Amino acid sequence: MSNEHQRPSPPTQLGVFYPVGHVVVALEAREDAERMRQLLIDGGYDEPDVTLWSSSEVSAGARELQQSASLLARIFGAEIAAMDKHIELADAGYTFLVAYCPSELDTKRLMNVARRFRYGLAQKYDRFTITKL
Repeated sequence: MSNEHQRPSPPTQLGVFYPVGHVVVALEAREDAERMRQLLIDGGYDEPDVTLWSSSEVSAGARELQQSASLLARIFGAEIAAMDKHIELADAGYTFLVAYCPSELDTKRLMNVARRFRYGLAQKYDRFTITKL
């Protein structure tokens, strides 16, 4: 189950991917990403708040955003480094789950589900930081 065709464009800041208030989890198996999404929805998430991105979509989108990133984003670099990791995992075939997690409690609940699966990355995007989970 996937809602890839219903989602909006990825949120950006300074021309790079930056979904404030969201957690990004890169899962090794597509089936695990789909299962995790369904578990989150069954647990109370609204469907539009949990999206899946294929490895090819992430790879192409991240490369495009990197090329158009602002000078300020390039200077500070955290967002660019995060996108480098996204590209690395996307090129290895990982599927990305992006979920709205505005609070610390939401993030903890999501990570309780994520830990059931093999993932290569979990990051929380707050206003000024990207936190490794």
